[in-house]
Amino acid sequence: MFKSSIKLFKIFGIEIRLDYSWFIIFALFTYYFGFFYFPSVLPELNKGLLALITIITVILFFTSVLIHEMSHSLVARKKGIPVERITLFLFGGMAQIEKEPETPFSEFIMAIVGPAASFVLAIFFGIIWFFTRGFALVEEPVKYLAIINVVLGVFNILPGYPLDGGRVLRSIIWKTTGSLKRATFIASTAGRVLGFMIIAVGIFFIFVGNFLNGVWLAFIGWFLQSSAQTGYRQIVFETSIKGIKVGEVVNENIVDVTSDTTIQNLVDDYFMKYRFGRFPVVENLKSRKLVGVISIHDAKEVPREKWQYVKVGDVVKKISEKEKVDISMEVSEAIKRMIKNDLSHLVVMSGGKLKGMITKSDVMHFIEVRSEFH
Repeated sequence: MFKSSIKLFKIFGIEIRLDYSWFIIFALFTYYFGFFYFPSVLPELNKGLLALITIITVILFFTSVLIHEMSHSLVARKKGIPVERITLFLFGGMAQIEKEPETPFSEFIMAIVGPAASFVLAIFFGIIWFFTRGFALVEEPVKYLAIINVVLGVFNILPGYPLDGGRVLRSIIWKTTGSLKRATFIASTAGRVLGFMIIAVGIFFIFVGNFLNGVWLAFIGWFLQSSAQTGYRQIVFETSIKGIKVGEVVNENIVDVTSDTTIQNLVDDYFMKYRFGRFPVVENLKSRKLVGVISIHDAKEVPREKWQYVKVGDVVKKISEKEKVDISMEVSEAIKRMIKNDLSHLVVMSGGKLKGMITKSDVMHFIEVRSEFH
């Protein structure tokens, strides 16, 4: 999702982004308000004012979604959990919270504050609605915004993970059982059941002639049940690697390539011989100072007729600090770093010296082997 998004601005140090899918829902809401809702409740409105009110209403709606997600993010940060960005997308908003809460109480507070924010916004718009009755240009937009925030709050409080209500349910079960994994299984199962129920309602709407609402509900239900299943799998994975250090997974069976090696020799003597997909590059065999990592894709970018003349040092990508991890780092943190920085590998260091490399496939292989003996 985050690769196909646009950065807007920062609030309290949290980056706000728009996923490209957001423009679909923005267009649908603009079309609905501009061609159906406001023309029906404000039939005498001229086109210029109609367009202005439509745009303002849609922006305020997505601002409400943003405030909902921002409330989660600010509470998470207060609990010591990093939050880098909030992304608005087709189905609403998503805060990228770096890790799971450490206690059921933290989970409960982080979850409940979202619907609470929506209900507070509903009250805010409701008060404006009350005091502007008779002034239709303000009354109608704020009435809709009050109602839609109530809907947002009620929908999000439904007890199905990963909705806020599902997280509240998970926190209660977690507190009762003492097991985050079991709590996530129950809450995500509730989320999948809820998702399939919403899909069923959507299909019913389609058959009775309410096609657009039916399709929309079906999509929401599909997204909910899919996210619930993914969320549980993620917890199972994180639980299985909890406490495991990079040093237990690192592949120390690496072969260095020196900077003065030609691409031809790299292909013939390394890629073809060792079958590795990438090699660490050092300045020379004596110092073994790490320069970077060269992959088979880097080599293929060099025209074949130049392989005998171009050296590895000319094309290798310099190693960055984000690619380096200490041998004592937990595997879960290493995986998050790979995902966050879109990396296929990490270079493992010990005492400032190259120890080995780690890839996602290394981790998965380690987990598979480990599970055979547990």
